[in-house]
Amino acid sequence: MPRLFRLLMTIVIVALVTACAAAPAAAPDASAPAPDAGAPAATGPAFDPAVDKSKLVAQINFLNWTDYLAPEILTNFEATYGVKVVVDNFDANEDMIAKIRAGGSGYDLVTPSDYAVQTMAAEGLLQPLDKTMLTNSTHIEPSLLNKYFDEGNTYSMPYMYGITGIAYNKKTFPTAPDSWSTIFDIKNLEQYKGQLSMLDDEREVPGASLKYFGYSLNETSPEAVAKVQELLIAQKPFLASYNSSDVNRKLSSGEYLFAHAWSGQAMQARNGLGDEFSGNPDIGFVIPKEGGMIWMDNMVVLKESPNAYTVHVFMNYLLDPSVAALNTEYIGYLTPNKDAIPLLDPTISTLYAEGFSPDAEVMKRLEWAIRNESTAVFSDVWTAVKGE
Repeated sequence: MPRLFRLLMTIVIVALVTACAAAPAAAPDASAPAPDAGAPAATGPAFDPAVDKSKLVAQINFLNWTDYLAPEILTNFEATYGVKVVVDNFDANEDMIAKIRAGGSGYDLVTPSDYAVQTMAAEGLLQPLDKTMLTNSTHIEPSLLNKYFDEGNTYSMPYMYGITGIAYNKKTFPTAPDSWSTIFDIKNLEQYKGQLSMLDDEREVPGASLKYFGYSLNETSPEAVAKVQELLIAQKPFLASYNSSDVNRKLSSGEYLFAHAWSGQAMQARNGLGDEFSGNPDIGFVIPKEGGMIWMDNMVVLKESPNAYTVHVFMNYLLDPSVAALNTEYIGYLTPNKDAIPLLDPTISTLYAEGFSPDAEVMKRLEWAIRNESTAVFSDVWTAVKGE
């Protein structure tokens, strides 16, 4: 492991501490015991002898973000434990929460972002974790535990974290765009009409525009909110779309020349995503000088799930350093697993150093999004903008 990468990740972790103070298809009876694990032969961690095989169910249902899990992990887990993990996707916390609120979703495991964990726990949608089953949680970087949204990690365990900025094509922008004006200044957008996308997210998009104006992304004063709404309505005609699902593919293909994007989407556009699509070496990523958002997605067990034992076994499997490293290399987001970092391919460290991971200076410009009664105003802004 290159010394530079170890140093980089140490800086990121230390800086993070400073910066922080639809339903699945019909399935077999999930209550039935899982069959004995056998062929095909599994790779990855061996069967955990602490697991009671008689308590495992045949299938669990996982609602996860799009392009957010290495397929090989599912294959290996099923081969080792005899449990099939069926994955459905979502692209916005608000859409996911609405689905769970409705009840009867059939899902067991979900990966909400930080503030969404807080919301779901407060609404009684989650069940407490059995930490005695999550022995691999010792591999999580301590600074990423006990966050504001779930102090004590009663309901959640870190899955991945990342940052939100601008992904761009270096052929179009030989010099990295260093300001949110790149995507918000109408004079800049006229020549790129239809070649830019914004995330389809009611918290991220207003947050980026608040940073453009020099505010905190959590600013909710009437003046700031009015400016944000006016700006987003003016920007909208120049966009290709609001897109959180396949930004990676459209950046890689050249359909988008730049995009408001999560760091992992930019990494996927740069490296490709397994057999899904090829990467584009001209893709870069930057956090503008005005700052950006940092966030963390977390594993939670739904209150309505009857399969908590098996879900915990799968969660603990995902927390194994070798599995976490495999997952990070595939999806491109930042792992909270400190013991997975030395296992990463050296090429990942090179890309991190190029801006796909925040260094200490960038970390100072990042904020966490909070959710309270005041920030509910962003839902109204988003409705107004999308309705134009």
